[in-house]
This record gives sequence, structure tokens and C-alpha cells, in this order.
Amino acid sequence: MLVTYLVVALTMTARESDDAMCTGMTITVEDADGDNGARRFVSPAELARELDNLPDKAKGIALSNINTQDIRLRLLDLDKIEDASVLRYTDGSIRIKVTPIVPVLRVFDGNESYYVNRAGKRVKASARYHKNVPLVQGHFNPSDSSFTPLSLMPLVSYISSDSIWSSYIGMIKVKSPTDILLIPNIREHVINLGSLDRLDDKMERLRTFYSKVLVKQGWEKYDTLTLKWNGQLVATKRHRRPPDVPVISGEDDETVPIDAMLAGDNVAPGQTVPGVKAHSEKPIPAKHSN
Repeated sequence: MLVTYLVVALTMTARESDDAMCTGMTITVEDADGDNGARRFVSPAELARELDNLPDKAKGIALSNINTQDIRLRLLDLDKIEDASVLRYTDGSIRIKVTPIVPVLRVFDGNESYYVNRAGKRVKASARYHKNVPLVQGHFNPSDSSFTPLSLMPLVSYISSDSIWSSYIGMIKVKSPTDILLIPNIREHVINLGSLDRLDDKMERLRTFYSKVLVKQGWEKYDTLTLKWNGQLVATKRHRRPPDVPVISGEDDETVPIDAMLAGDNVAPGQTVPGVKAHSEKPIPAKHSN
């Protein structure tokens, strides 16, 4: 029985037993980060059942026989719990305060969905509780510690810190650690970041593409924007025609043929250079500097 585990028999004098009886045990579920709905995630009654209804049985048990540390550890093992405190007061009462899990991501994996907190703890999503957090679609093997939902936190933090990106990006889709996609809310195209390396540079290239290309070509012209290669953004046309290599100039000229790719400052020979036509119609990945 769990009660036997939590209530530990210790050798005490009769006087100590008489003077230190438990007068009652209560459980309070605290709001998490000002989220009033967090208490719907888990209830005191649920937690009492997890403790084998110890709060209903604690009155009259010697306080020194109740292992408050074991109670806390038992609660922290629950997937719905972020933090817990178990304190004994001078009036003989024991008060348990619990903070429900504070999700930072919600992952959709096939037909299942779960929340993840900053410690990587997962809890199955419940219809009775909804938390507005970034959405991720993909499969993460629980036994694989090299790439987890928390591996996406640099990207999540980057998006969340920018009011434009946070309102524009609707979901992160993960195919592999080197195939991470952003799904915009407008659903006209997807953005393939590749890996999370050089994230600042990639997002800046994307911002430039939107301000210099899509304002002229229209949002429906491309179905995929790829930022995998160093110094480039390769855009795939919706009708799957062979992409033309664009020429980027420093001037806002409506006649500039910007069709498929933005090149960064560090471009390899034969690639698109601002103001100069490319030598090849196929985009060439930028040469990595040594």
C-alpha cells in the first residue's frame, strides 16, 4: 500500500507521539504563471487519489511518522506536476501546494498530442485544459536524447520574441533534425529551415525575401522556400517549373527578374551576385568558408 510507503514507522517516546499528532492534510493547486485555467489540468481530488487518499487518513497520525519528502517526490513523478511543496505547520497540519505543469510546446504526433515543459516532461493533452503555446508536428522518440522537442526551443524563443514572426508562424513541422519546416498561418507556402544552424541569418534572409520578392511576385507564386544552404534562399514555384535564378539589386526596380532565389553576401563563383546575372540557371549552394 502507498500509505505504508508514505507513513513511516519511527521509534518515538509516548510523550512525542501525544504532542505531535497530525491535525489534517490539505492539497491546494496553485495557478501557473498567472494562468487561472491551469487548475483544470489537475485537481486536488486527483492528487489525493494518487496519494492513496492519504489526506483523508492523515488526521491522528504522528507527524514524525509522515514522510513529507517522500510525498513531494511522489507528486513530482506525476506527469501533470511542475512543482510541489509539502510543509508541516506548528498547528499540526500538513499543507501540500502543487503547481501544474507549465507547457512551453504542444506536440502533435500522429493521432496523439502532448504538452512539454522546460524540463522535457510530457503530459498528454486533455480536452478540459488548453494552453496557448507554440505547436509542433512530428515524432520524437522518448529514448532519443540527442533530438527532443526541447531542441526546438532556440527556434521557439526566436519566433516568440518577434511580434511579426509570432503572429505569422502557425506551426513548426519536424521531419528530421535537418528538415525543420515553418508553416505560416496564411498557408500559401512552407519554409524549410533545414537544421537550426545559423538561425539568425536564415530568418533575416527570409525577411528580406518577403520584403523584396513576395511584394512583387505575390504570395501564391511559390510553394516552398528553402533556407538549407549557406547564404541562399531557394524558392520553388507552385507549378513546379524549372526555377529561374533571380538577380537581386540594391534598387527597388519593378523590372528586376526576382523569381526563385535570394543569395546572401558570401556567394560562390557562378552564383547570383547583386546586380549581376548568374552564370547558371540552377542555384549552386554557397561555398563554405574555411
